[in-house]
Amino acid sequence: MNIKSLLIGSAAALAVVSGAQAADAVVAAEPEPMEYVRVCDAYGTGFFYIPGTETCLKIGGHLRFEKYYGKAKGSRAYYEWHTRGRIEVEAKNDSEWGTVYSWIRLQGDSYNNATTDMVGGGNQTRWFYYFGIGGLEFGRFDSPGIRFQGYGGRTDWGGAYGDEWDRQYVSYTASFDSISAFVAIENDLYNGANYNYVDPVTGAVVLNQKRADGGRTYMPDVSAGIKGTFGEYEAGAFVGYDESDESFNIRKWVRGDIGMFGFTLMGLYSDSAANSFFMYDGFSGILGLSAKVTDTVTVAKDIQWWDDDSWRVIGNVNWAVAPGFSVLLEASYGDGKSIGNEVRTGMLRFQRSF
Repeated sequence: MNIKSLLIGSAAALAVVSGAQAADAVVAAEPEPMEYVRVCDAYGTGFFYIPGTETCLKIGGHLRFEKYYGKAKGSRAYYEWHTRGRIEVEAKNDSEWGTVYSWIRLQGDSYNNATTDMVGGGNQTRWFYYFGIGGLEFGRFDSPGIRFQGYGGRTDWGGAYGDEWDRQYVSYTASFDSISAFVAIENDLYNGANYNYVDPVTGAVVLNQKRADGGRTYMPDVSAGIKGTFGEYEAGAFVGYDESDESFNIRKWVRGDIGMFGFTLMGLYSDSAANSFFMYDGFSGILGLSAKVTDTVTVAKDIQWWDDDSWRVIGNVNWAVAPGFSVLLEASYGDGKSIGNEVRTGMLRFQRSF
């Protein structure tokens, strides 16, 4: 056997062995592609893309503990414990008609160890929500007008406006650079109760919307406003028509934030004490001031005056102890027909926000 024959035989043997080993080899399956959660920065901080979609989602809320104190001259003081849990979910995506958006809030409040749900105290479990496309919005939440104006003063209580905290509405908001305007219709019926009234002669319950609420079944309340931003300042005006009471509320405000200081000046007028937008027959003014004294401590004060010579002063100190945790101490004093007889209040709040 020569060298050439030996090399050919060795190569053939190696090929057979290699083929046998290849036939027995286990081939691992390739991993399936994984889609990681992506940050969505198109709508501000905290949003992320829902995997497999172009919809951005944001989840937030807070937990709160509060201790209240209240005392009016000639009456006993009251002390109240209040706890709250709130979660909010917001979703947004783009479309050819503008941003499509939705917002849902679930909130539970407990007052003084109450065991049952009730309005105005005890336990309260409430849903709030709105959704829309472009400037068109539908929902159940605080009135569009009170949100449009930025609520009001600089403190937590901020001042007295009206009954605008839980209303069904349809609104449209248009923005033009630094100018924006809105118009809204708001439902003024309450759980169908306004469809009935008790006849004073017979005592029978009568179905009659106009007699029940002073208005018409098909007519809601109407509100509108306009505001503009000019550098560090904002100025705006609002008008609200209470259809059932056939009365108007007009508001104007100027707000500014210059460095560490801020101010709000607001004037309110209503021609009826039953107007749902501002429950007072006459004029009232609010002056709010705030200052960020350190990176973590802010102080604020609101002064409200009514033209029947009633007045109230509210002051607070807010300490941002750590990211997501704050402590607020607030107190107020007021006197006059529209407030009560030398009313003092106090509140200490601990809050975890996320």
